[in-house]
Amino acid sequence: MNRNLSIYLDLVRFLTALMVFVVHANYQRFTGGLPFLWRFKDLGNDAVMVFFVLSGFVIAHVVTTKERTLTEYAASRLARLYSVVVPALILTITLDAAGSVFDPSLYSGRWYEYDQPLQRVLAGLTFTNELWFSYTRPFSNGPFWSLGYEPWYYALFAAAHFLRGHVRYVAVTVVCLVIGPKILLLMPVWLLGVWAYRETTRSRLGAGQGLTLMIGSAALYLVFRLNDGPDHLLELSREWLGTDILYDKLAWSRKFLSSYLIGICVALHFIGASALAPHLRRLPGLLERPIRFAAGLTFSLYLLHYPLLQFFAALTPVAGMQEYRAAFVAGGVLTAVCLVGTAIERQKGPLKELLLTWFEGRRQPVLRPR
Repeated sequence: MNRNLSIYLDLVRFLTALMVFVVHANYQRFTGGLPFLWRFKDLGNDAVMVFFVLSGFVIAHVVTTKERTLTEYAASRLARLYSVVVPALILTITLDAAGSVFDPSLYSGRWYEYDQPLQRVLAGLTFTNELWFSYTRPFSNGPFWSLGYEPWYYALFAAAHFLRGHVRYVAVTVVCLVIGPKILLLMPVWLLGVWAYRETTRSRLGAGQGLTLMIGSAALYLVFRLNDGPDHLLELSREWLGTDILYDKLAWSRKFLSSYLIGICVALHFIGASALAPHLRRLPGLLERPIRFAAGLTFSLYLLHYPLLQFFAALTPVAGMQEYRAAFVAGGVLTAVCLVGTAIERQKGPLKELLLTWFEGRRQPVLRPR
């Protein structure tokens, strides 16, 4: 991957996670609202769709360039997920327990679900929290819902890419039957990322065309947003479904129509960026290093920020920081993510090596794509 493109995708990744944080930090119960940044309060779903497209793009890249066996692919994906998911679940439980002592009222709404704790932990660890029409929230950690989607996209892609013959079709069918329609409904967004990467490998677009595609896709998204496109499409989907029961059961997938359009815009933007990147001068290390560092905290920021927001909001009166509530809560969360996230990210490499050793020790056959 061109170095400039890699840096740009890292920047997009971090800014997208930061957007999710800003959306949630704007909640009245946390900060009372952030000055100016309240304008971005409705962009949470859009940001997650950017993550889905980016995920498909990166997965298509790694299986093409370095993760050429199912063993390598599985070890990398599991290490990436569990290096952050396990600490995130532990910290969520710990922070919720402490925060509910400081301010029980912050943990009395629908955003905090604590019954059947063992079931919630197991659902989080096995990524089964969103199967079919279920919704199992791991305590206060609302953003965890997307972890009930993305690992299954990894699994479906692996079955289609690495397996052969009848085994491939059986595996894909079984996974689809396990996960159900809600998760499958958003898979086209993820696959747009795969398509975008493959287009970049055979595209012959010039710098001018790439820049036009980047600007044009961003403009299309802005027009869609400024004209309340997501709301119109959401109402249209409600009419199509014909019942509020089915509409409610789709939960995070009910915005599938707008998600598709957003996904198309993001995919086209990445194709344009790929065409433009080789024609730009290499970014100086002074810019590259902070972008890489921030991007390395993306997954931690995404999975840790919500329980941290709950905790620091509960801590605000105790710390006597009511007058500086927004700064105390937002600043506390970002500082904690930097400290904890840096430590968490160091575990990915050793965990991957451990998994590779374990897989190879079992001497399972290595299946390669056709």
